Amino acid sequence: MHQITLPDGATLAYHDLGAGPPLLVLHGFTGTARSHLGGLIDDLARDYRVIAPDLRGYGASRPPVRDFPPDFYQRDAADMAALLEQLAPGPVVVLGFSDGAESALVLAASRPDLLRGVVAWGVAGVIAPPMAAAAQRWLPVSAWGENRAEWRTEIIATQGEAMLEPLIAGWAAAVAAILAAGGNIVYDQADQIRCPVLLINGDGEVNNLPEDVRRLAERIPNARLEFVAQSGHAIQDDQPERLIRLIREFLEQVC
Repeated sequence: MHQITLPDGATLAYHDLGAGPPLLVLHGFTGTARSHLGGLIDDLARDYRVIAPDLRGYGASRPPVRDFPPDFYQRDAADMAALLEQLAPGPVVVLGFSDGAESALVLAASRPDLLRGVVAWGVAGVIAPPMAAAAQRWLPVSAWGENRAEWRTEIIATQGEAMLEPLIAGWAAAVAAILAAGGNIVYDQADQIRCPVLLINGDGEVNNLPEDVRRLAERIPNARLEFVAQSGHAIQDDQPERLIRLIREFLEQVC
C-alpha cells in the first residue's frame, strides 16, 4: 500500500491499482478497502485506475486510531479531497459502500470539481431512528453472542481486538448525536450535487429505509435509484455480479 500524510498529520494508506479512468473506492464501517470491497477492486482494476484507501483510523491508515466525532462523514470526505488533491488523478468517479457511500455524497456536494460521478450503495443520506436504535442494541460488545461472531472475527482481523469496543461504542454515540441534531448526513446538501449519481440499495435493507433513499434520490438533480432483489446491506457480498454490472454500465456512461 501507498501512504500520504493528511493536513492534520494523520496517516492515510491506499491501494493504487490498474490504469485507465480514475475511480475512488470507499469502504464502510469497521472495514478496510480489501475486506469490504476486494473483489470489486480487483474486477475494476482490469479497466480502470482504482484508488482504494483504508479510511482514517481503519486498517493500515493509522495512527491515529479510528474515532467518531459527530462530523465523521464530513471529515472522511475532507480526507478524500486531500488525497485526490495530492494524487491529482483528474476528476474521479467515487464508488462508496455504507459509511463510504455517505461520505462519497458529502464529497460530491462539497467538492464538485473533483468528481465526475458517484455510485453509492447501502445509503440513505440521513440517520433514521431505526438505525440509531439498532446501534444501541449492539451495546455492550461484551454481550455479543453467536449471531455477531462473524462480525467480531472480521473486526479483530482487520482492526485488532483492542478496537472492537471503541469502534462499536463510538459509532453508536455518533449516530445518536447526528439523530439528535436532526438526522442529516447529506440529504440537506444533496441538491448541490451536480454530477451523475447512481444510488443502489438492497431490497432487504433494514435500517437504511426505502423511503429515505427515495427522498435522497429525488433531491439529487441527476440521480437514478436501483433496488437489488435478494440483497441486504452488503450488495457486494449478496449480489456481486449484479452490483458489478450496474457499476460498469454507469462507468461506461460517465467516463
